[in-house]
Amino acid sequence: MKPYNQTDSKKSQIRTMFDRIAGHYDLLNSIMSLDIDRYWRRRTIKALRPAAPKQILDVATGTGDLAVALTRLSPDVHITGVDLSPEMIAVGREKIARRGLQQRISLDVGDAEKLAFEDAAFDAATVAFGVRNFGDIPQGLHEMGRTLKKGGTIAVLEFSKPDNRLFGKLFRFYFHRIVPLIGGAISHDRAAYDYLPSSVDEFPSPERFMSILEQAGFENCRAIKLTFGVAYIYTATKR
Repeated sequence: MKPYNQTDSKKSQIRTMFDRIAGHYDLLNSIMSLDIDRYWRRRTIKALRPAAPKQILDVATGTGDLAVALTRLSPDVHITGVDLSPEMIAVGREKIARRGLQQRISLDVGDAEKLAFEDAAFDAATVAFGVRNFGDIPQGLHEMGRTLKKGGTIAVLEFSKPDNRLFGKLFRFYFHRIVPLIGGAISHDRAAYDYLPSSVDEFPSPERFMSILEQAGFENCRAIKLTFGVAYIYTATKR
């Protein structure tokens, strides 16, 4: 699934898409999720807490919302965030500066499938609502694993399809009909918000995604259902 056309690479289109919507991204997230995304990030932090990581890699960091939230893990945790979109990184840096977190969070443009870090550089790796945007999901997960120390933890927060029949129908109507209208009106990029529900529809089931994690070199895979299955947190450790 690509946002704009079938000719250009998915990666280049994802970069363009997020560059276009970066200025409205946080506002739209808040409006369309009714701020439930904040609760999901808190649950992600809770899932990571037992690992007590000190160095965390946040892939597809976007405007840095998860990176900022991860600073609550401990006073001495440091987060390195990377994202394909220079404009998203620019918004994230401004956010971090306003909060005085420049010493605890560093953001840079980077490709999840070609991470510019040494092997075993991090204690944990995270990605929130970004895995489905990878051009090659197994490769991106493998790269995240490469940068982790043995026994390091990966935590993936991602949308899914609700398994409750009634709620699922209501959610699909909202997600496929209302979200693109709101997103398109505010961001002036309707295609970006048509892409969002379509990319979720194409994302692997929780069972299949955990299998992909195992094939990428992880073990002890676990899926935590959130809000009737609208989203899941996947955790695993590097073999």
